[in-house]
Amino acid sequence: AGRRVPALFNGMATAADWISAASFISLAGTLYLHGFDALAYVMGWTGGYCLVALLIAPYLRRFAQYTIPDFLAARYGGDTGTRRGNVVRALAVGATIVVSFTYVVAQIYAVGLIASRFTGVDFSVGIFLGLASILVCSFLGGMRAVTWTQVAQYIIILVAFLIPTIWL
Repeated sequence: AGRRVPALFNGMATAADWISAASFISLAGTLYLHGFDALAYVMGWTGGYCLVALLIAPYLRRFAQYTIPDFLAARYGGDTGTRRGNVVRALAVGATIVVSFTYVVAQIYAVGLIASRFTGVDFSVGIFLGLASILVCSFLGGMRAVTWTQVAQYIIILVAFLIPTIWL
């Protein structure tokens, strides 16, 4: 976002990524279905996220890289543009796509579910409407708009968590 978003709001946007629809719906459903035994999923989800943030982020900055595949290529592939670096980068990109696919499927399902419930349209139309609005926001405002949208999502989800907690 061109370094125009303060660190506090970047932290809120990052937290919104962790506590997104996949966490909000699937982890709550897992806890409901399996009871206290499912707390291991929540701890693993949170612990893994914190480990990546604490153990990988400093090295990204040190190597002056912005993505994990670029960092791995620079760290384990040698000089930029070498055959070995390209192989490492391709493997990292493949792993990223496989891991992200399951997360994005949960996100898209949640977008369709929420859009269909709020607008009263069919689930597949809700998916289309939700994804179209995300696409328009991303194209019109760039990374800065996406970051501020994540900040708004963080505040909404935090309030949505706190209201039942306070009520209980």
